[in-house]
Amino acid sequence: MRENNFDLLRLMAALGVFWAHGSLFYDLQITPFFNNTYSMGSLSVYVFFFISGYLNVQSWSRTAQWTAFGIKRALRIFPGLLAAAFVSVFVIGGLMTTLDLKSFLSSGQTWGLFVNYGTGLATLNDLPGVFAHNPIQNAVNGSLWTIKYEVLMYVLLVLFGMTLGLSRRILVLVVAVSAAAFLLVKIPALDEGAISWRDFWQFATMFFAGAAFNYIPVDRRLWLVPPMLVGFVIACTSTTLAIVQGSVFLCLPCAVFLLAYWKPLTRIRLDQDLSYGIHIYAFLVQQAITEISQRHGISKPIYISSWRWSSC
Repeated sequence: MRENNFDLLRLMAALGVFWAHGSLFYDLQITPFFNNTYSMGSLSVYVFFFISGYLNVQSWSRTAQWTAFGIKRALRIFPGLLAAAFVSVFVIGGLMTTLDLKSFLSSGQTWGLFVNYGTGLATLNDLPGVFAHNPIQNAVNGSLWTIKYEVLMYVLLVLFGMTLGLSRRILVLVVAVSAAAFLLVKIPALDEGAISWRDFWQFATMFFAGAAFNYIPVDRRLWLVPPMLVGFVIACTSTTLAIVQGSVFLCLPCAVFLLAYWKPLTRIRLDQDLSYGIHIYAFLVQQAITEISQRHGISKPIYISSWRWSSC
């Protein structure tokens, strides 16, 4: 039997993003949590980054060599990403475009998006004649935008591992600085360009929180219950944005860590980790279903049933 539930939690997070996008694609509505601050999708992305930080520190500790670590991470991300880029641009894009196929394939925009997606940048998101009339227009595979931040976290992990080390003190300091930068520093100009620094800081907070949780003994994890509950109550009741966000930074890592080692969940066996595949294809599939549904006047209940079925 598995000793932890991280694969299951990653699958739940991937489905959380998928679920959150459902109503958003059809009628631009999304269910908010914690005083309208977070959606199920944004909380699920936090779960991804926390688990990634927790597991990748363990991976680094086994080798502590940047080339081996980098090769492992590249093989984890880029083969699937390149396949998703190809399917997004040339398969779904080619089938859905309102242009003739020759014009579509000869467009620099088509090839530019393939390169942009395949390299993990995802700073572009539209194809000529594709999803132009959907509620979320000209967005082919919007879920890929978080991958560049994941890669940045790997780079930072290696830099810290090779220079300052990954001691408990260093990791807690990184979490504190990242959280403070996200909660307190709000300069719109910093969000211009390929990287949004506010996204960078919030993901760094969760990633390195996961890394720091390696120093919490699993057999002493129950002491996390009080801070989790305190953070949850404050996040639900506060009307101050920074306090809500800070409380989520407190309660969510505790909840994920507790669930990761909750024994009843270990009875659910997963032969494969499907979370990455769901993450890099869900948005694309939902956009295609949305266009087909609205083109043929399919009602929302049938539409929702179709995208739920496609997640199985």
